[in-house]
Amino acid sequence: MSEHELREGLQLAVADEPPMSFDIDELVTTAERAVRRRRALVAVGVSTAAVAVVAVTVPVVLGMSGTSEEIPVAAPPPPSASAPSTPPSAPPSSVTKPPLTKQQLTQRGNEMRTYLNTQLPKVAPTAKGVNTLPFGGEAEGAVSDGQAYLDAFVKFKVGTVPTAAAVQVRNDQEHQCDGSCQDLPQPDGSKVVIETTNGPAGNNPAMTIVSAIHIRKDGTLTRVSAYNYDPTSGSAPVYQPDVALTVDQMVRLATDPTLHL
Repeated sequence: MSEHELREGLQLAVADEPPMSFDIDELVTTAERAVRRRRALVAVGVSTAAVAVVAVTVPVVLGMSGTSEEIPVAAPPPPSASAPSTPPSAPPSSVTKPPLTKQQLTQRGNEMRTYLNTQLPKVAPTAKGVNTLPFGGEAEGAVSDGQAYLDAFVKFKVGTVPTAAAVQVRNDQEHQCDGSCQDLPQPDGSKVVIETTNGPAGNNPAMTIVSAIHIRKDGTLTRVSAYNYDPTSGSAPVYQPDVALTVDQMVRLATDPTLHL
């Protein structure tokens, strides 16, 4: 089929086309109206969303949680503004502890007696055959209501030489240096006094007694003394070159928190 014949056939096919049943102008007007309405709805939706965002944002910006107002928190101080450290204070000598009854004193003495029998060999490994005598006052094992102290001898041997150490605990800090004394400050602010006595009046100049006296912050006192002879023998002393315990060993016992009244 030629191009001419094709064109004639198409013209004949639409020659009797029926008239349109709608108005083109009215259709265009309706379409424009729909477009304007859709744009208006979109604009309203965007505005509503913006208002909702603002409604949520405003309380957050103002630091509010809906119904109650939050109190602002102060900023922490800079590192350089930290409080200065307080140096340890001296032992409070004015501190006093209530007196104990006879029953309390007896119980405390028995506890320390049992403790020393096992603790002294740990502190002084050369001490053998340790035997702590009963704690008392004016006499061995004698206590009374309100007594301010307890003391006892701890017997032992160094090699084959018998000797003893004295342990005294006080409810106060009554102490007077009777020989050469040296203070040893302790980490907790208390102090230990090392007292050395050679040949007290009326005694042999060869006699030596060294004591470690812990003056505690709670108002109490613990004293441990070592001798260069046996103070419990009841016979003429046999003096040794040095006392039976070292200063370090006596300090360890005197500062032991278990030994207290």
